[in-house]
Amino acid sequence: MVFALVLLTVAVLLVVDYILRREDNEIREIGREKKSPIFLSPEKSLQPLENGAKKMYHQSHSWIQPSNEGYVYIGFDSIISTLFTSDVRIDDLPLVGSHIPQGTKIWEVGIRDHKVTQLAPVSGKVIDINPACKLNVPMPTPDIEKSWIIKMRTDDLNQEANNLIRSAQANMLNVALKDELILFAQKGNYLNDGGRIDPEYIAKMPEDEWQILVNTFFPYQSNM
Repeated sequence: MVFALVLLTVAVLLVVDYILRREDNEIREIGREKKSPIFLSPEKSLQPLENGAKKMYHQSHSWIQPSNEGYVYIGFDSIISTLFTSDVRIDDLPLVGSHIPQGTKIWEVGIRDHKVTQLAPVSGKVIDINPACKLNVPMPTPDIEKSWIIKMRTDDLNQEANNLIRSAQANMLNVALKDELILFAQKGNYLNDGGRIDPEYIAKMPEDEWQILVNTFFPYQSNM
């Protein structure tokens, strides 16, 4: 009986020691994460892209850039950066492994309650998300524009690419749209001293004006 009690006591002590050690390790791991470059400066963990001329654009101002490995990168274009000139959040990202059809919602991007829904430029399976975008924290819009948000294995890129705009066309279209966007902001006194759209004005813009802006520059959203 005494021997059994001794064994039980030893077992309990071992379990308690294991739990304490595990908690201590978890605390140290959290401390390391908080000191990591990603936690302190999430934009530093964004992985940039090159060869932008290969990009193809969707009407929702998302784009794809094919890779030599058979998958595509997906991001947002300069219209989003022109509208949201400060840090933005990317919300409602799809899960890795999920399948997204072309033309359906792929994420939301914006400031506070003023967000734009963007659509998948092609159909496919999500195989990765850019590390910084997983953190659900505000990040500089220009840095995201130069990078990618989702990596996807496409279903039929050759066929679905017919629904996309090539880079040269998209650049010409976006120049005109940016000019219109700046004029819209100027009429509403939404430009700051640097001639850029003030993010605070966008964040605090009255809802009726925000809806006019969205309907003007992102008309596809009215069908969602």
